[in-house]
Amino acid sequence: MRGAFVWGICLVLLAGFSVWQFTADRTKVDADFLSLIGQEQDKYSDGIRDIDAVRALLRENGRQAIFVLSHGDRDQLVSIAEQLKTKISQIDGTENITLPGQNAGRLDDLQKLYGPYASGLLSNDDRDTLLNGQAKQLYQRTLQELYSPTSFFTSTTLKQDPFLLMPSFLTSLAAKLGSGNDIATKNDRIYLPLIVSLKSNQSGAAANTWVNQTNRIIMGAHQNAPKLKIFKTGQIFFGAEEASAAKKDVQTIALIATLGIAILIGLTFFSPIPLIGAIVVVGSGLIAGAAALTAFFGTIHAIALVFGATMIGISIDYALHFLVVPAGKTGSRDRFKVIRNGLSLGLLTSIIGFVALALSPTSLLLQIAVYSVAGLLSAYCTVKFLLPLFPVREVREDAPIAIVHRRLMGAFSYLVVSSQLRLIVAGMLIAALPVTVFLVPGQDDIRALGQSNPTLLSETQTISETLGLGGSPAFIRIDGHNTQERLETSEAVRTAILPLMADGIIEGAIALSDFVPSIARQRANRELVINNLYRPFAPALADALQTPINAPDLDAPYLTPDKIGDTLPELTTLQAGTSDIIRLRGVTDGTAVAAVLKPFEHARFINPPETISAQFAEYRYWAYIALGAVLLIALLLASLRYGLAKGLRVFSAPAGAVLFALIGGTVFGVPISFFTTMAMFLVVAIGADYVLFLSEGKDREQAENTQLAVFLSLISSVLAFGLLATSSVPLVSDIGTVIAFGLVGAWFLAFWMTAPANPTTRRGHAN
Repeated sequence: MRGAFVWGICLVLLAGFSVWQFTADRTKVDADFLSLIGQEQDKYSDGIRDIDAVRALLRENGRQAIFVLSHGDRDQLVSIAEQLKTKISQIDGTENITLPGQNAGRLDDLQKLYGPYASGLLSNDDRDTLLNGQAKQLYQRTLQELYSPTSFFTSTTLKQDPFLLMPSFLTSLAAKLGSGNDIATKNDRIYLPLIVSLKSNQSGAAANTWVNQTNRIIMGAHQNAPKLKIFKTGQIFFGAEEASAAKKDVQTIALIATLGIAILIGLTFFSPIPLIGAIVVVGSGLIAGAAALTAFFGTIHAIALVFGATMIGISIDYALHFLVVPAGKTGSRDRFKVIRNGLSLGLLTSIIGFVALALSPTSLLLQIAVYSVAGLLSAYCTVKFLLPLFPVREVREDAPIAIVHRRLMGAFSYLVVSSQLRLIVAGMLIAALPVTVFLVPGQDDIRALGQSNPTLLSETQTISETLGLGGSPAFIRIDGHNTQERLETSEAVRTAILPLMADGIIEGAIALSDFVPSIARQRANRELVINNLYRPFAPALADALQTPINAPDLDAPYLTPDKIGDTLPELTTLQAGTSDIIRLRGVTDGTAVAAVLKPFEHARFINPPETISAQFAEYRYWAYIALGAVLLIALLLASLRYGLAKGLRVFSAPAGAVLFALIGGTVFGVPISFFTTMAMFLVVAIGADYVLFLSEGKDREQAENTQLAVFLSLISSVLAFGLLATSSVPLVSDIGTVIAFGLVGAWFLAFWMTAPANPTTRRGHAN
């Protein structure tokens, strides 16, 4: 009684601690998919990794939502766009909105930034003109501007840029800054982009709220202007749609599973008390797992919570094994002793598995391991200390579930063969598992994990084809020992990809070196301007202007990236730690881009979906290692407990369950990804529980009770997890399918490997 009181107080304290951590905002739940990748426990010391660059780029893209308005009347379209801009800007979470033409107001700021360095900044056209010995064209252009009514000449210009090279350079920059952000006409309809920048915290509920409010605004705009069409794209829309679909599926499945488990326990005990006991055990596991995470981690990923809670589903097995034990002559308090050995071995095996998982370099797996270990320990303690306090409700002999189970066991008993033959089968299963793991290919493509909304995909394609917005997030990474080395490499790469741009393989590119040429390029430009433009034409221009013209100073300060942050803050997205990136748009052939970059030691093409998929492949690799470690430890424990022969048979049940899951999933087209591999941890843990509980049966009555408990556990687990296979979300469905195959295989193998070979003692304990 004292132990029950102390443990009850502990659960209350754990629950209070978790609530305090969350409500006081001391622990945050991160639902951002991007935060799931690249968060290793061990940090690399040799600079930023590709996955970090991808995360930075995609996070910035995730802060952008694009709307494209289409109408036949330009004036009406512009008017509607202004109205939508006003309404969307008032939504909480909107940072700013850009409409076409709004970059023009930045001309004065750009002139102030670039003016002092004008002699070293040339547009590509002006540079080619000077290199080709056609400087006279630039001189004549200057004279035309001199006599133009809207001349650019000012006192500052005469001093910094008398040949007016800067306007051409700024024009080329404007084309890069405003690429895609222009009004376009196609098939007698006018398309106008409205680009929204979001605040950085738009995720989860905040993102759903923002999306719902913008959808209502769009619906109202359509009602007021029937001829108006509005297309939208952005990570926030796809994320909200997929989260909504997954939420609906999981809620429906959870409701069915809960009702099914309640009916299952009701048809077994004909009393609500066992159901309440099972809920207490599962709830204690959830509380302890959440408390452990909030104690050790400042930020918890939602995926860790979901997987952790799934692993805690093992705890209902603990409750069921206790509940089926009759009170007998010893009374309720001694019921735990009957199942203690099997329960303790099952707990130990599960903890070893999750500890192995925690040794991976992935923070996500560490969080899952901490949650699961704490939860299972809590469930074990609850079964030991609290369940004996519940009034005993024994299984009714005439209960439908009990009748079905007895008939099923009777039929299965005819499948039992000799121990020697089963040992051979066990060896075959164990040998087949690593071979199957090697032969079954991993499929970690993140594009196959979700189910994108068809309407959103269609609208995204329309936006990309019409204005070139929202396209491929591919980029070229530029490394180097210092800023100037990276800028020089970037300039060389930009030249190398020009043929691909001419052929349409790359639709557009933007690099930091476009806005800040390397000092080597600026110096070369100054020399080119001095030798090819100032020396031959400065005297004539000085006569025309009636003022002396001084040639640029080669040793004057040069423009560097640290001087542009305030004027062009968007260029920070072209840097990732100690690397620069060239953002590409509309890449149709990544292989061709990669081939062009082969001569460059410090430049490489990066496709974010492929990089993220490779990261998940690494996670799957570590999950396999942890899975293999726990199976080997389970084999050792089983051999020490039961001897080598029976130990191999016992061990073959969870190993064979994983084999069933792999083969069954592959046959039904389930991609074996990191997530489905993680689901196999649940299969191993539950499969180990099944076979260990059955192996610990000491007499006929206990064996029968244990077999019934395992059968009840199978049904409850299939209801809780197998129903996930019906989800419309591919990732959720894949996990459910793998678990369903694995659990059925675990249940059958646990019975078959531990059943006595002698038909006269089939209902007794395993030999």
